[in-house]
Amino acid sequence: MKRIALALTAVVLSAAAAQAGDRFAVAYGNTVTRTNPDGSKTVIYVNADKTWEQHMGSMVVKGTYEWKDDAHACFTQVSPAPQDAAHATDCSEIKDEHKVGDTWTETAPNGQSYTMAITAGR
Repeated sequence: MKRIALALTAVVLSAAAAQAGDRFAVAYGNTVTRTNPDGSKTVIYVNADKTWEQHMGSMVVKGTYEWKDDAHACFTQVSPAPQDAAHATDCSEIKDEHKVGDTWTETAPNGQSYTMAITAGR
């Protein structure tokens, strides 16, 4: 589940490729919300210092990210520490560009669809 959430974060935050070469710039200071198939919501924050966090109900997951190349970002969960360190990092291709105010649908590798949105502010 956490690996899917991390992968979706990477796909979601593919916006802002044109902003000074920082593909995640549109997310800084803004909120990315994923509506899960069961109707629950995950709130995602991405920061300019290459950290991220996800809020899923009362659970908060935090980590860091790095660019593997021009099209792939790797997200590493650091808190809470994963039980299996081999599953701490997940890399995903960044394909689509979005801007504040956009809402769209993403499909996870398992076939489940999620509604994504970027809104201004936190």
